[in-house]
Amino acid sequence: MATSVYFNGAVRSEQNLYEDLVLESIKMFGQDIIYMPREQIYEDAILNETLNQYRHAYPIECFIENVEGFEGDGNLLGKFGLEIRDQGTFIIPKKRWDHVVGMNLAEGLGNQVLTQPGEGDLIYMPMTDRIFEIKYVEPKSPFYQLQDLPSYQLTAELFEYNDQNFDTGVPEIDNIELLYANAYSYTTNASANTNAFVIGEYVHQWTGSTDDNGANINIISKVAGFEVVDTENYTVTLVSPHQSINGDGTFMQNAVHATRLLVGQASGASRKITLDLTGTTKTEYNRDEYADNDDFEFEGDSFIDFSEANPFGDP
Repeated sequence: MATSVYFNGAVRSEQNLYEDLVLESIKMFGQDIIYMPREQIYEDAILNETLNQYRHAYPIECFIENVEGFEGDGNLLGKFGLEIRDQGTFIIPKKRWDHVVGMNLAEGLGNQVLTQPGEGDLIYMPMTDRIFEIKYVEPKSPFYQLQDLPSYQLTAELFEYNDQNFDTGVPEIDNIELLYANAYSYTTNASANTNAFVIGEYVHQWTGSTDDNGANINIISKVAGFEVVDTENYTVTLVSPHQSINGDGTFMQNAVHATRLLVGQASGASRKITLDLTGTTKTEYNRDEYADNDDFEFEGDSFIDFSEANPFGDP
């Protein structure tokens, strides 16, 4: 038997009213967050890994379902130290997401077009000063109230930083990259010490190749710090180097190619790389006071000969 033709739940005016009530309740009892859509720089199909960057940040309101605290596995003490596996459920109105995020990204991120929140996008909570990574997007909860879907339910876990690039314009977020990214150190030379880079700016070096459109393919990185050596030289620390298209990248020293200068995109400074210090002073790159990188490095040198091409096989 068919449903009654005299009652119809799909009345647009009632759907709009219900959606406005949901939005109003979230504005009253919700929290302000910053939504950061993921932009994929390149993908390693062999290792199934991607290098991501986050260049956009959108303040938006949401409702946190976890009223008694974050869920998930909580704090776990494993063989590699303390792991915090908090999980949260965030409710974002579809209308607000479309107006705040979707409308501003109508042309997509590179070759990606966003029509709804996606796995891998990040949520920054100023209240707790934590970043969560979206693991699953449920677009059908609550299930067709008035035959409509007014909100997204986002299941997110505490974000673990892994050399992603941040350039959102929010200092609390962008500083994460400068503090915790894998750092590579080089000594640079210029005719005067006034030709200096600025901390936080992007620098690039031409690889000598061009893409199909004739544009230069560059190695790009961000300046995390520098230390003055003398009037013409200083050590610059760079984080997360990558090619402008398709792949990882390594900067070249002046001895390898004298015309490939390291150029600052904001300062305009251009300097030669005279010495690659990467890997020579491990303590220089160990920013985490709780990490054991140095202990493993120094202890390993005492019983493993790293000068061998294959230290675990036959000589």
